[in-house]
Amino acid sequence: MKALIAVLALLLAGCATPEPAPSPEDAFRFGGISMPASGKVLETKYDRGIDSRYQVVLTLPAEDVPKLLEASNFAPGVMADDRLVNGRRVVRKVTVEGTTVHLELFTT
Repeated sequence: MKALIAVLALLLAGCATPEPAPSPEDAFRFGGISMPASGKVLETKYDRGIDSRYQVVLTLPAEDVPKLLEASNFAPGVMADDRLVNGRRVVRKVTVEGTTVHLELFTT
């Protein structure tokens, strides 16, 4: 009986291991984002249910934000859009707070 409990405990512990952190490159590919060389990723999150969502926080000089938007094919002056990326519709939102840039990229 003790052996059975030990085996079950090991199996359940294996189920609780967290998934590896998503890479920023995965998020950028997912959302069709082209990051300027001056940018530095601070955090990347990923969650998935019916839809997939990446959240990326980066630091970027204010003068390079327009370069990020243009290289990522946002329309001039637009900080949110939805676009077909690799055959799936992805909603892309960009929020800027000083030199901190938040990207939210998700399917619907």
